[in-house]
This record gives sequence, C-alpha cells and structure tokens, in this order.
Amino acid sequence: MSEEVREMRDGGCCKEGVKLGDYRLLSLFSEGPSTQVWAAEQLSLQRPVMLEVLKGLARQDEGVVASFLADVKSKARVSHPGVGSVYEAVCNGESIFFAHEWIEGKSLKNLCEEGRRFSPGEVVEFLGQISEMMLHFEDAGIAIADYELRHFVVSEDREIRLVNLAVNGERDEAVGTRVKQRLGRMFGEMLVEGVPGSTRVGSLCDFMADLERPHPLAWAQILSLSQQVHEQLVRSEVVSAPKGKGLDPVYLSPRKSLKIPIAIWVFLGGCGLIALLITSLVFMRDRKKPLPRVEVAAGYVEVPAGEYALKGEQIVTIRESFTLSRTEVTLAQYHAFLELSDHRQFEHPEQPSSKVGHLPDSWKGIWSAAVKGEMWKGRAMSTTCPVVGVDWWDAYAYAKWSQGRLPTLDEWAVAASYQGPPVGIKSWGPVAQGDGDETGAGLVGMAGGVREWTRDVEVGSASQLSLKRPVMVGGSFLEAGQGIYERVWADDRGLRFSDLGFRLVLKK
Repeated sequence: MSEEVREMRDGGCCKEGVKLGDYRLLSLFSEGPSTQVWAAEQLSLQRPVMLEVLKGLARQDEGVVASFLADVKSKARVSHPGVGSVYEAVCNGESIFFAHEWIEGKSLKNLCEEGRRFSPGEVVEFLGQISEMMLHFEDAGIAIADYELRHFVVSEDREIRLVNLAVNGERDEAVGTRVKQRLGRMFGEMLVEGVPGSTRVGSLCDFMADLERPHPLAWAQILSLSQQVHEQLVRSEVVSAPKGKGLDPVYLSPRKSLKIPIAIWVFLGGCGLIALLITSLVFMRDRKKPLPRVEVAAGYVEVPAGEYALKGEQIVTIRESFTLSRTEVTLAQYHAFLELSDHRQFEHPEQPSSKVGHLPDSWKGIWSAAVKGEMWKGRAMSTTCPVVGVDWWDAYAYAKWSQGRLPTLDEWAVAASYQGPPVGIKSWGPVAQGDGDETGAGLVGMAGGVREWTRDVEVGSASQLSLKRPVMVGGSFLEAGQGIYERVWADDRGLRFSDLGFRLVLKK
C-alpha cells in the first residue's frame, strides 16, 4: 500500500497522480462535503474517465457509505445513450469510489461564459434532446439531483449529453421545475434575436423560466413544442434541391406536426385554458412575418422534375419536383401522432370500418424499450429508430396529419438513384446512421433499413394483366433483396411486418 493511499484510508484527501486500483488521478474537477470528483485515466484501457471518490472521513461513517453506494446503484439503472454511463464501483478497505464516463464537449455553463449564441433551431434541438433524457428518468421512476448548467455537455456535432445525476430515493418534481427554469433563462439569454423563429422560441424559454404559471410545462410538453417549432422552421426553408451531400444534421428525435395551436393542445391535453392561450401566442406571434427561404432544408431532399433513366433502361418522367424526407419516420415522430385523441379526420375514406386506431404491432413493448434504450427482440432500440409494424392505412393517416403524403412508386425509384445510388445496405438502428446506405443526394436507408410503403397501387411486374396492388419498396435489415430495386406487391393494405415502415413527401 502506497503512502498516499494509506493517508487517504486514514482520513486524508486524494492527490494528483495517485493510483486507485486501475485508475490514476489526473486533476480535481469538483468537490463536495463528502466527495471529490476527479478527472482520471483508466490504465488498462487507456481511456479518460471521471471518478467520484468518497473522502477519508466520510468513509468512516456507515450511513454516508450506504447512501453513497445506493446512489451509485441508481446511476447504474440509467440506460439512455444521452446520459453518462457508470463503469464500475469499488469499495474496499483502501478507498470507496465509482468510475463513470468522460463526456466530451463543452458544458452549457462554459458556452454561456464564452458568450456563445444559439439559433432558434439549435435551441429547440437542445431542448428536445434534454426533454427526452428527463422523460427517461421520469418513465423509469429514477430520482435525480439538481442539474446545473455545468452538467449539460454539448458535443461538436450539436448533441447534448447529461452527466449522470441519478440518486437513490423518491423523485422530487421540484427539482425538475428548477432545471426547467435554469434552462429557460439560459437559452433565452443565448438566443439569437431577430431571425425566423426567435419570437416563438423566446416565448417558449420565457414560459419555462416562469414558475408562477398556473400550469407549468411538463417535459413531455416541452419536447412536443420544441419538435413542432423545429419542424415549422424546417418546412419554412424548403425551396430547391441540394447540390450533393452535406445536408444539415437530422434532428435526433423529431415529432412531425404542423397543426394549429388548438390541435397541439388537444394532443397535450389537460393543460388548462390559460396554458392554451399562452401556447397559441407562441406559435402565432410572428406568423405574419415572411420567412426567408434557403436552398437546403434539414432532413429533406428535393428531386427536380425531368426524365430519369432507371434500371433496365426504363425512362420515368417526373412532371413536378418533389421533396422527400431524408430518413424514414421515427418512433418518436409516430408517438406524437398517437398522442392525438381523434385520428378520424386524417384517415383514408376507404379505410375499413373494422380498423380502429393506428397503434403499430407490439407498440407498448417497442416504445418502452426505445425510451429506455433497451433491446427489443435482439435489436437495440432508441426513439430515433424507424417505426415499423404499420399498415398502409396507418402510414396514410400519419402523412395527412403531418401535411405530407406517401411517395409514388416512380418518385421513390427516382429518388433512390438521384445523384447516385447507395453503395451499402443499412442495418437496424437510428434512421440517420447510413452504414454506407446513403444516396448521392443524402437519402438514408433506401437499400436497407426498413422496407417502405408507397402511395399508389401499381400493376405487378410479373404480368401487366394482373390487378393493381399496393407496393412496398426497398430492402430491409431482415431481407436486403435487391436493395433499392426490391419491390413487393401486397395483397392487402392492412398487412404489417416488423421490417416495414415509410417516409414522406412534403406537400407543396
């Protein structure tokens, strides 16, 4: 036993350079009454980690030790890709500590001190990501300590991750309220003003910071409002086709909705008349202002009109340009649709009367696994994975609700080869991860991922005398087939498969 470790055991504090088992302490990060947090190196794996170490005197208090280890167990229960992971806990005669993930990036506190400003789109992306992680704690019933701005870390690719502050005990909703207030104030101060969306996003930040409201916004409401504002900003920017790759990042977990505020609050429900009026102001306040238009819309690719040569020298004429979503519709997007109390206004007039609702197959288990970041039948789930187990009627209703439509077979085929077909086959996973399955124009998952519904019924390729039937296109993670050239004619629009989803064309 080294002299330094002996000193720590007898009540002293940690020092730089000291080895605790497989870890070497590098620099003191923060300190509390009974603990120290150190930046450290795990020697066997040569990776940076953070160590939270119980101080010497605190280790002599059995109650403090028990509370410390109970908090570690609660942190280990957290299973979300956005929240730092716990690696291991060590409790022996020499030291008591646990090692957790080093999260790369700058904290919101650092960025605020640097005078960094965020666009409205960035703010709602950040709020959406944070809300999803806070909802994970809520759904799992895990209590959290008070999050401060230094606990939110922004990576270079605009993703926010959280330090794991799960603690043992009952949840205190006042903690979440204080976190919302801090974030609302901070993002309100860092918001770029005078640009499209700044009024709406600024109002949302004001509502979060205002704890005197009769109905404080819940995390689910902040998530939904953030995603709806994000989608409105995206759609206001659609004009022309991208010139190649390099599209803006797809928002990790958007929910498509462009309905007026009343529809939003039908979805949210239970917020009361005052909250309804306030939220209406958020979305309507700057609606009269004309928004500038740009060439590329995040998450969408515009395919121009013209004649296109497909496989087998087939020529397809696209008479009017169309804009196709870069990825398939996600679980998070579809979840927002399911939250509506009444879907009848969006349903196809020919939908069978026997069909009630639009819940995908195994939805409860799939959504639960996605929110928790767990496995579902051997597949790693997240809310950014594609929705599957939906039939044609489901896809149609979702598309109409989101003010889009399903692509025609010709549109889908042209888009799949536009500016070059993909070179790889996408496996199961988040829709934005291409695995090489990305067209020259930036469309992801058309050769693999999940098979997709198209809009119209078509004659089967085997015989021009056969009846028209709905068509499913593209390969999937279960059956790649011919990739972008794969076609399956369905006998019934009510068919559902665990590898069948859809993507959308924006209506003009």
